[in-house]
Amino acid sequence: MRIESVHIDAERAMTLGGHAHPFAEIEAIRAIATAESSLPALSVLALVDAAIARGERASLGEWTALARDAVRCGRSDVATAQAYAAACSVRLAG
Repeated sequence: MRIESVHIDAERAMTLGGHAHPFAEIEAIRAIATAESSLPALSVLALVDAAIARGERASLGEWTALARDAVRCGRSDVATAQAYAAACSVRLAG
């Protein structure tokens, strides 16, 4: 699978009825992060998954935005992944 096709499919999946559907957007970001081996985004998504499993939904938009930023950062090292995970943890706590 080419990364370009993942991006196109993700854009299509993120819009349902003219509005972004948060869970579809999370899955689209996950597809891109996996295709690009983005450790920062995958670490954020793991924390988001855990929060959703606990029933938390209040900050879904913020978490999705952070995951989107993590994919776009262009880095995939452990230190960057830890920094994004810490930022996500702070947002989860607040």
